[in-house]
Amino acid sequence: MAFLELALDWARVGGYVFPCKPRSKQPLGTLVPHGWKDATNDEAQIRDWWGRVPDANVAIACNPSNLCVVDIDHGLTDDAALREFLLRNNIPATFTVRTGRRPEFGAQLYFVGAIPDVGEWKYDGCSGQVKSLGGYVMAAGSIHPDSGEPYVVIDFVDPVETPDWARNLRTNDREKIKDDGEPITENRNVRLTSIAGKLRNAGLSREALEVALLQVNADRCQPPLDDEEVKRIAANASNWKLPEADPIPVLGNKQHGGNNAGEQPVKTDWRERYMSVDAFENVAPPEFLIDDFLVKKSIAMLAGPVAQRKSIIALNIAHALCTGEQLFGYFHVTGGHERVVYLCPEMGAPSFVKRIKEIGLGGYVGKTLFIQTMSQNPTPLDDLEGELPGAVVIVDTITRFVEGSENDSKDMRIFAQKVFRLANAGATVVLLHHSKKGSSGSLDDGLRGSSELAAFVDSCWVTELEDPKKPYESLSKMRNVKQRDFESDPFRLKPAPGSYCLTMDGDPAPEAVIRSKKEEVAREALAAILKETPKMGINKLRDVLKARGHGKGNRWITITRGEILGTGSVLSSE
Repeated sequence: MAFLELALDWARVGGYVFPCKPRSKQPLGTLVPHGWKDATNDEAQIRDWWGRVPDANVAIACNPSNLCVVDIDHGLTDDAALREFLLRNNIPATFTVRTGRRPEFGAQLYFVGAIPDVGEWKYDGCSGQVKSLGGYVMAAGSIHPDSGEPYVVIDFVDPVETPDWARNLRTNDREKIKDDGEPITENRNVRLTSIAGKLRNAGLSREALEVALLQVNADRCQPPLDDEEVKRIAANASNWKLPEADPIPVLGNKQHGGNNAGEQPVKTDWRERYMSVDAFENVAPPEFLIDDFLVKKSIAMLAGPVAQRKSIIALNIAHALCTGEQLFGYFHVTGGHERVVYLCPEMGAPSFVKRIKEIGLGGYVGKTLFIQTMSQNPTPLDDLEGELPGAVVIVDTITRFVEGSENDSKDMRIFAQKVFRLANAGATVVLLHHSKKGSSGSLDDGLRGSSELAAFVDSCWVTELEDPKKPYESLSKMRNVKQRDFESDPFRLKPAPGSYCLTMDGDPAPEAVIRSKKEEVAREALAAILKETPKMGINKLRDVLKARGHGKGNRWITITRGEILGTGSVLSSE
């Protein structure tokens, strides 16, 4: 059956459908930018979609179709095993599809009556997901992206009402998906959704979620999901309500008073647990060490992929704090700190000292700048004491100071307590974090591992090179993806030739404004080329623009050239 007819058949029985890429579960973003939310049963719209992409897979949006689909991914060996499973659990006969997963036997049970989705369930030797209020499934006849096999109807009967068995999978049989840092080869959407939930609970914004999930997708999903699908998961998760924040424990104090020194007195009035009117009236606003960049006695993180200037940016921060000069020639240093303690056990003394001298900090070492490298025995965070009050402690990187695994919430909670101790002792902490050695080098917001890390930092700056293939020439993009006490627009940094100093390229501005300025510069460059050679072909124009630092695709060049020359967007030959 043609894909168009398949889509129309579902629409005629009240199903809401939308197109996915051919042989894919990813929505066709050019036609349905909002994924399943753009699903329809309007015949004209459906004909238009499949008229444009005739071999697009057909997806059914469960929520508007009032469907609950129980997806059984694992545990069945054949049709007989499915029948035994249904019989053992008193599950009524309903519309059933065999998925395109091969050689395994996967099945989808269709029921009428939408319910909340279930990330992953395990029951009676089988496991899978429930796709309903927030999900979609591929219609029978669509092609599985991995095996190339079609989804096939094996029980062609009307769907029955969603049974209690399916409704109870959420509460009775759901098991948490372990986020152990291992490769994700199955249930990639579900696993990323689970990770997104943990990070959202840690307070991440939509932008931060997108950054984190794109990195997890690049590092761990095999094969990776389409970027647009990952962004859709991040967008959905960003709408989830944040949980109430847990109180930060104060180490060394007990809940009840006593006679031992250091213990707090017993509270005799419940009101004493809460902030008093006087305390409320006298709360001071955040005090900046660097205006709109670094708050005093806060815990900040600087995150990014390997070899994309995190340490160079940290050196620029140290330089601004020691010299009092503006950070990146833009952010004002207010002072209020006494020293900078830079812990860098990932770099040997010769390399690190070279950087310190070249950025102009040699005269501050041992006075207001105190450094450690891998050439010394790194001081554990627990042993920092007298140097803490009034200090800015830069930890480059946290990997060297986490005892255990960054994927283990218990280990990260212990690390968090150590960092809290530094802040409570009067220090401002800047943590550097990056992806593991040998990673893809794609954007990494430093939130790898347990969500405990994302939960305890006050702010998180994320950096990446615009063009990682040109590490010494490329601009660095900077964004604050977690902002607690201040707001900051994204900005770009440019390197000075032969120097470690970075300076602001323009002023901070919303991402859309930065993009529009970049588009304007690229358009001006294209206009200049066309003024000299108006008949240059698209591919040559692309190569010339790229050589001048403007990476643009053929479609953009075609449209923009037509606008500049007033000829429309017709491709010209070489």
